[in-house]
Amino acid sequence: MIPIHIPVLVEEILEQFHKIGKEEILFLDGTAGEGGHSEKILVEFPKSKLILLDRDPIMLERAMTRLEQFKNRIIPLNKNFSEFSIDDIPPNAQTIDGILLDLGISTYHIKSSERGFSFQENSVLDMRLNGEGDLDARKVVNKYPKEKLLKIFLEYGEENWSKKIVEVLVSERRRKRIETTQDLNKIVEMSIPRKFWPEKVHPAFRIFQAIRIEVNQELKHIEVGLNNLKNFLSKNGIFAVISFHSLEDRIVKNIWKELSKTNEFQILTPKPIAASETEIAKNLASRSAKLRVLQKL
Repeated sequence: MIPIHIPVLVEEILEQFHKIGKEEILFLDGTAGEGGHSEKILVEFPKSKLILLDRDPIMLERAMTRLEQFKNRIIPLNKNFSEFSIDDIPPNAQTIDGILLDLGISTYHIKSSERGFSFQENSVLDMRLNGEGDLDARKVVNKYPKEKLLKIFLEYGEENWSKKIVEVLVSERRRKRIETTQDLNKIVEMSIPRKFWPEKVHPAFRIFQAIRIEVNQELKHIEVGLNNLKNFLSKNGIFAVISFHSLEDRIVKNIWKELSKTNEFQILTPKPIAASETEIAKNLASRSAKLRVLQKL
C-alpha cells in the first residue's frame, strides 16, 4: 500500500493566504505532489480556483485523483513551475492571487516510485522526477569525472567526506558499474568510518540528495521559477515557499531580499516559519521545513 503524503505547515500557509483579502481567489500550486496542500486550500477558500502543476505526470494524476471532488475548480498542467507562462493563466484572469511551492520530495517518490530516490529502498539508481531525459543517477555516478562529482557532493550535499567518497566511488566503478541504491550505500559506508556515521539516518543521505539535485537541476529551477512566477502575482498577492534544506532556503531568502528592495514587494516572514513541536511529533518530515512568504504591494 502506497503511504499517504502529509502536507506540512498547512495552518500557517492558510493564515498567510487569508492576507490576500478577498474570496474569489486564483491560486497556483506549482508543486502538486500528492495534492495535500491544494485540498486544504480549496476547502478553506470555497470560491477559489487553482492551477495545479507538476513536472511528473504520475504525481499530477495522483493529485487529481485525490482532488476529484474539486475537479471543476482545477486547471491541471504537466510542467515544471519554472516553465509557467502567461498562456497558462485562464482567459478571464490576468494575474494570480496566491502561489505555493513545496520544494520537498513526495512520499510516493521516496517509498514507491522505484526510481532510486531513497537509500532505504533497494532499486535501480534513476532519480529523475519526471522519468524523462538522458541524465539519470547512474550516468552521474558512472560517467561524471571525479572533479565534477566532488563539486556536486560538496555543494549540493554539503558532505564533509566528499573527497574520500569520490575516491572510493571512482575505484569501485572501474571494477563494476554502479547500478542500484544499495551499490551506492555500500560505497558511502566504505568511505566513512563507522564512528562518524550520523545517529538517526544512513550516512549516504547527503550523497543521495546531491545526486537528485544534479539529475533534476532543482536549484536552477527554483531560481528561475521564483523570478518568473513573481511576475504573475496580483496586487496584495501572496507567494509562499516551503524549503527543506539550506541550499533551497538560501535561494528563497536571497531572492525575497532582493525583491523587497524594489518597494514592490514586502517580506512577511523576516525569519522563516518552522513546524511546531506538535506537528513534528505527528509528522517527522516537517522537522526541517521552512516557510518564507512574500507579498506584492
